This record gives sequence, structure tokens and C-alpha cells, in this order.
Amino acid sequence: MRRLQAIVKSPLVLGLVLSSLFLLALLALETALDRWPGILLYSSEGALVRQSEGILRDLRIAVVHCLLAGYLPAALFAVVGGGRRTVLALQEALDCSREECERLAASLRFSPRGLAVVALLGLAAGLASPYIVPPVPEAPWNPTTWSAEVAWHRVLGLPIAAGGALLGYSIVVVSRRMSSLATDVSSIDVFDFRPLLPFTQQGLANALLFLGAVSIAGLMLLTETGFGLLALLSGGPVLVVAGMALVLPLRGVHRRIRQAKDAELVWVETEIKKRREALKTSPGSRAPGEFADLVAYRDLVRGVQEWPINASTYLRFAFYLMIPVVSWAAAALVERLVDVLVF
Repeated sequence: MRRLQAIVKSPLVLGLVLSSLFLLALLALETALDRWPGILLYSSEGALVRQSEGILRDLRIAVVHCLLAGYLPAALFAVVGGGRRTVLALQEALDCSREECERLAASLRFSPRGLAVVALLGLAAGLASPYIVPPVPEAPWNPTTWSAEVAWHRVLGLPIAAGGALLGYSIVVVSRRMSSLATDVSSIDVFDFRPLLPFTQQGLANALLFLGAVSIAGLMLLTETGFGLLALLSGGPVLVVAGMALVLPLRGVHRRIRQAKDAELVWVETEIKKRREALKTSPGSRAPGEFADLVAYRDLVRGVQEWPINASTYLRFAFYLMIPVVSWAAAALVERLVDVLVF
């Protein structure tokens, strides 16, 4: 029981365990149905060569389905758990006790109706996907036409599609909750964003989890034909959604920073006006350089950025965007190594 609880509490372990179980089940199914002779026959030109149809292509797509089936539940747990940890990390900024922050973190909930609607939309997308990826069979949902591998696609494809939709929904819900928490931040120092960094870390975590799913799903684009249309349709939206995943948790704190900045500018403008009037009525009554210091301070405040994002954040986000490309390049390298060592 303790081991099971440890697996559930750790999204990484949960994902690895689920993916391993699905892969073992797939290998056991292929062995039980004596599918390996046919797979080896189609592998004669290369174990990972791109193919438009055949048992080897179907097997590799099934392997990607196994990886996604393990990753998506783990990512869902990571989003929810990350949101609750972010609330606890904001204890200083929220000026709440540990118990109050824990209650606030525990209040993070999802609408059952929203979950149901999103899951149904995901299932609808899963039902439509066989009609998009060529070669499109005459009756893609007729079980009598399925091979063992295609049956694996169909059975896992629907929950994977629903899981992908739920992952996006959970990112949006948690991000909106994090954004609304900014209204409870006790005070904003426009020159010190360190207490606000948990908001930024939540955004980066969202982008990473989303791009992780894209990286796994994109393995089908590398080794299989027929997925070009899906890649074309999803390439641009992937970049947009990744950016939104980063920015959504920061919208509320962005407004608070802008308000604090505006308040500071109002104060310094008022002080400058007072000094200017004083200089007009009684020159020399103020200390030398006081007026210039206020003007310099105003310029300093104007230069404060209104998002808690620094150069390190941009670099990490750029690195996350490269993860799909790096994973596909690594898969291509593995393909070459397999061809050299086996054939």
C-alpha cells in the first residue's frame, strides 16, 4: 500500500510505471498472437524506416500510444500538485499562516461538469482522428477490420484523446486560479519580484508538461508517414498554447505589478510637482540634487517591467520549446544506430 501511495504521489514514477505496464502488455499481446515474424519481415529495410502502412508501422504507433497513456495521467497529477505547491510557496507574498495556505491550496477544485464536457470533446476528437491520418480505412471503427496493433490504437486512442483534452483543461483551470490569487498578495515591491517567482515557476511548469506531451506524440511524425496534415494543423497552435500556458498564471500578478508601478509613478510625479513649485517660490530652499534625484527615480520606475519574467525565464522557455525538436532528433539518431547495429 505504501509503495502504491508513493507511485501516485510522484507523477514521474506514475508515468514510468504506467508506460512500462502498457508496453509490457503490448509486447505480451504481440507474442501471444505470434506477430513477431511479420514484424521482422517488415523490418528488413530498417527497424525504424518510415512506412505508409503495415504491421511495423502499426506497432510503432502503438508504442507511442503506450508512452502517451502513461504520460498524460502523470501530467494531470503534476499540474494539480504543482498548483497546490505554488500556493504554499506563495505564503510570504500572500501573508498567510501555514494552515491558511494549506486550506487555500486544498480549495483548488475542478468542475465535474467542466471535466465531463472536456472529456467528451476529447473523445470526439479521438473518434475523428482515424479519418484524418491516411491511409484512411473504409470503416475505421469496424472492429472486424482491426489487426492487433490497430485494435491497440483504437482502444487506447480514445482515453488518450480525452486525457490530452483534460490536461489542457487542467492547465487553464489551475492557471486561472493562480492568476486570481494575485489579488490576495499583500504588497508588491516593483524592484523585487522574488516573492512572486512561484507564479512564474507555475507557468514554466505548465509549458513543460504541455510540450512533453507534444514531444511524445510527435514521435509518430518522425517515423511514420500520413501525419503531415496533423503536423501542419498543430504546429502553429502548439507554439501559441505553450506561450499561453506560460502567461496565464501571470495575468493577475501582471495587473498588480502595473497597479503598484502606476501608484509609485503617481507618488513621484506628485513629489516632483511639489519640489518644482517650491523652487519657483523660494529658490535654494531645497537640498541640491533633490529634484534631479526624483526625476531619476521616476525614470527608474518607468523602466520597471510589468511581468515577473527575467532573462532566465525566457531562456528556460526557449529550452522547453526545443524539447520536441531534440527528442525527434534523438529518435532519428537511434534509428541510424539500430540500422547500423542490426542490419
